[in-house]
Amino acid sequence: MSGRMCQPSLLSHRLPNNPFHSLAFSLAFAVMSSFEAPALADIRVVNAQGEHRMGDRDTREDAIRLASEAAKRNALEQVAVYLESVTVVNDMDVTKDEIRTYTAGLVLVLDQRITTTLDGDVVVVKVDLLAQMDTEEVAQAIAALRENEDARVQLAALKQENEQLQEELNAVNQELGNASTPDQVQQAAQKRKEIINRVQSNAMVSQAWTNWVLVSPSGVPQALLNSASGLSPTNPHIAIARQVITTRQPPAPRPPGHPGTTRPRMPSHELVPPPGAPGEVRTLNEIIHRTPHAQPQSAPQPAVQPRRGYGAGGERH
Repeated sequence: MSGRMCQPSLLSHRLPNNPFHSLAFSLAFAVMSSFEAPALADIRVVNAQGEHRMGDRDTREDAIRLASEAAKRNALEQVAVYLESVTVVNDMDVTKDEIRTYTAGLVLVLDQRITTTLDGDVVVVKVDLLAQMDTEEVAQAIAALRENEDARVQLAALKQENEQLQEELNAVNQELGNASTPDQVQQAAQKRKEIINRVQSNAMVSQAWTNWVLVSPSGVPQALLNSASGLSPTNPHIAIARQVITTRQPPAPRPPGHPGTTRPRMPSHELVPPPGAPGEVRTLNEIIHRTPHAQPQSAPQPAVQPRRGYGAGGERH
């Protein structure tokens, strides 16, 4: 059993040749005009893919979650590589590692599609993500997060732990493929599920820190922390976030060298209806998974229908 990511592309001011996307893209600029955004904002659209080739011991649920995590890592890598070359970020003397630490909560997910195909007798589950970022707003947000010691330290710790968990996930995938008894299969499968839950729980905690600093400094992002706890009840990062966020006020951030700009904030414009409840905007960190009911298909079949909302798990219905 193995997981493999396809090579994605990074697009600039361009969406797929689709009338719906074209209309939505036009609407984006109308919405943006109502905010105090920089006049030369650079909207970047990221198209990232991740896939998982199912083994005999894999479930469709785990395959979708593994493919989704691969797609998110791919999207963030594209964002980090691009932002490292952008002047507005480069002038801040920020490293690619810092960019990876801060940006997961700043990339808006416009669409997520799940397809299932057959490659010979192997079932392949693929997740395609369409995401967006505004480089000017991301630069301001990175500046704000760097100035907040609580958020900076915790986001770095969460990123480091997730990298370690990814190594453990690769190892347990091999264990599962090599398991020779039912007990070994069950133990490896359960361990893998717990690791995926912890990775996604950490991502939700990261999003809570980002929201606290950039969106609602006077409020506690309880929904995100509750979701994180539901995925991994023993996650110690949740207790730390709750303690700090409920007892401290983040310092007012200073936007980097652009006279007249407002305080850093999460991107507020949309290109398409967000993958969530009406009026809800999801980021990469907020995509979690719920058990799907559809069966694998023998030919490419989108597991989602256009323009419908996502459930709590990130898969459309």
